[in-house]
Amino acid sequence: MLRTALPASSGSPEPKVPQASRVTRVTVERPARFGAPVRVRTSDGLLAVRLVARDGAHAEVALLASGAMLLGGDHVVVIVRVDPGCALTLTDVGGTVAYDGDGEGCRWDADIHLGPGAGLAWAGLPFVVAAGADVRRTTTARLGAGAHLSLRETVVLGRSGERGGRIVVRTDVVDDVGPILVEELSVAGEHPVPGVLGGHSVLDTVTDVRGCPDDGVVDPTGPAPERTPAPDPGDAVTLRLERGGTLTRWLGPATHLSPLEPPALAAPAPTNPSEVA
Repeated sequence: MLRTALPASSGSPEPKVPQASRVTRVTVERPARFGAPVRVRTSDGLLAVRLVARDGAHAEVALLASGAMLLGGDHVVVIVRVDPGCALTLTDVGGTVAYDGDGEGCRWDADIHLGPGAGLAWAGLPFVVAAGADVRRTTTARLGAGAHLSLRETVVLGRSGERGGRIVVRTDVVDDVGPILVEELSVAGEHPVPGVLGGHSVLDTVTDVRGCPDDGVVDPTGPAPERTPAPDPGDAVTLRLERGGTLTRWLGPATHLSPLEPPALAAPAPTNPSEVA
């Protein structure tokens, strides 16, 4: 099994996007008092937010498109904040299609901050890149001590009968010590590259990582960090990252054939009643 962090590829030009963007925000805060549910603050952008459920430590929130998207010039921004000891499950209601923008690109950016001991499971539905689309999709996450991020991203090149457009997928995950995962993939349906997607049209990825220990100390001469048990991905491939955690990826012709399961929610750390605001 590979034990490596994934290097970023050389920079690639970004599609043109407008300066203004509509921001979707989801913030999970500690309960106002012991025994109360977590507080959830939201605002809608190109994606609307709907609260599904919540209890004293966990919230479930659904994201759905508030209109036709992604069109040329669209810029989706999703900002997620989870307080220490809280957990959030994000689900997509329907997949996303990036359409031909007539030469104008579109962008999807997710910015995630997890406090110490917090958890986020985001089970994204397929992101379809139609022929002629030019997309840049980024996920940036900062993890507090012991925070747990479990993320699924499924990219599909083309609708039925199409080869698909171009997409750059960038992932940066860091904690208080430094980078955990840095990866950039650039693929285009009309120009398949050997060793990346080849003739496949579906790129399905589940990332499961944790922040550094509470003391924030990593001894390079000490024992290797505790590693997340590798899932059983069938014909997918699991990479064990140098600082712990896994990235499991499957390439194939159709989403329904993927053996990957939705990400599991991390159990939040117990909250001390004396620390509740």
